[in-house]
Amino acid sequence: MMSSPPNPVSGDEICPICGKAKSEHNPKEISDCSKQLIEMGLIRHCGLCGMTKPAEGVHDRCSKCGEKYSFTNE
Repeated sequence: MMSSPPNPVSGDEICPICGKAKSEHNPKEISDCSKQLIEMGLIRHCGLCGMTKPAEGVHDRCSKCGEKYSFTNE
């Protein structure tokens, strides 16, 4: 879900929204940061199956169910 490079000390991914390691997020922080990443167009959320993934191009498909979603993330 988070897309920053791993922290060289812990090896954990760093959240580009809040700067905390992925493992230091509580469930609410994961939800809040993911929502902001979706709104910024950095990740996509499939409305059918709930899967998230990094945004790629103007249009791409959910790798789980094949649903096509647009860059606007609406």
